[in-house]
Amino acid sequence: MAKRPQRLQDFIDSVRNAVRANARRPDTVAAGRRIFDALDGAVGSLSRSDGTRLPACAHFERALRSARAVSPEIAGVADAFETLEPSLTWVRRAGCETHGEAFTAGHANTWIVGPAGVEQRADVIIGASLLAPDLRYPEHHHPPQELYVVMSEGDWFNREDGWYTPGPGAIVYHRSNISHAMRSGGAPLLAVWCLAACRT
Repeated sequence: MAKRPQRLQDFIDSVRNAVRANARRPDTVAAGRRIFDALDGAVGSLSRSDGTRLPACAHFERALRSARAVSPEIAGVADAFETLEPSLTWVRRAGCETHGEAFTAGHANTWIVGPAGVEQRADVIIGASLLAPDLRYPEHHHPPQELYVVMSEGDWFNREDGWYTPGPGAIVYHRSNISHAMRSGGAPLLAVWCLAACRT
């Protein structure tokens, strides 16, 4: 079996530790187990990149500083993320221009594991989103279940619960196809997301 680069494995392990430490709901725990069992079972194709940043990435270091104060597990994700980040390609959400200039300039997404990730595979996706202060990520939905590791302050939304503030360190769970969104306040919002294929 192929071996992951150590900095990618360290990042995956740090996200696993954060999910294990903070997931509370049975569906959240089950989704996390499915994601990390798949990652333990096989390694996808590995790509090499020098990385590409967007203007919104100017907020990345500030978001990491905030995350390091949350808990040892979230600090671990922040440290591993910082080491891995130079090899990541940051992109804008497809169709972002329809949500205005502020959103287009103020957000950045990156795929770490998945079809466009450093490790390319179809069964699991891990990525991250970064928002500049005072910005709303548009409502969206998708078939895979999703976990967010909340790295900083911000508000979260889904069609069942409305808007709420989980707090840094929380694990946010979205079931298949539920519409959801997030927004930053006076500080940047950073979140790591993990998607797992649904089981019927």
